Amino acid sequence: MMQLFMPVSQHILLARDARVMWDNKTGRSRGYGFVSFRNQQEAETAITEMTGKWLGSRQIRCNWATKTNAEEKQETDNHNAVVLTNGGSSNAAMEANQDTGSKENPENNPDFTTVYVGNLGHEVNRDELHRHFYNLGVGAIEEVRVQQEKGFGFIRYSTHGEAALAIQMANGLVVRGKPIKCSWGNKPTPPGTSSKPLPPPIASYQP
Repeated sequence: MMQLFMPVSQHILLARDARVMWDNKTGRSRGYGFVSFRNQQEAETAITEMTGKWLGSRQIRCNWATKTNAEEKQETDNHNAVVLTNGGSSNAAMEANQDTGSKENPENNPDFTTVYVGNLGHEVNRDELHRHFYNLGVGAIEEVRVQQEKGFGFIRYSTHGEAALAIQMANGLVVRGKPIKCSWGNKPTPPGTSSKPLPPPIASYQP
């Protein structure tokens, strides 16, 4: 089994398995690969810390990998797998999503309206995250979820365009001394999801 050591902040995570996807015709890398971790927490940390980092001359993007049914039968812990795509190649990103079971690249799929927010401090709660994204003024926020103990959250917008603008504007925004990292949520918004903007967040009190 192939092992890959990935530098993450001040510590090192031991990946359980790593695979680079190759083009059989050209013998060259297709611009993306998969890294499996021993548990979900390590995978989440890798996504948070490695998204936006430079690998050689290219910036990488990380997100959850979703395998096909056939692959799921062979490997039941697929929820701990992360797909790393070459941020400079839209074709590679599209191929990665096709190979992992997604119908379309989130950037081009209007059904994706959720923003993944990583690198959050554990003290950042739902209300505080809501305030930061509400203050961007990019559109109607319909849902805010935060996993405080894991340091990430999700913001769902009314439209794909609003979510895309939020990712662009909020990526790198400093919250409690830490730059947050934004990308697309790993799943499209299900059809029939209730569409109702949340009320404005309560302003924080500062003495």
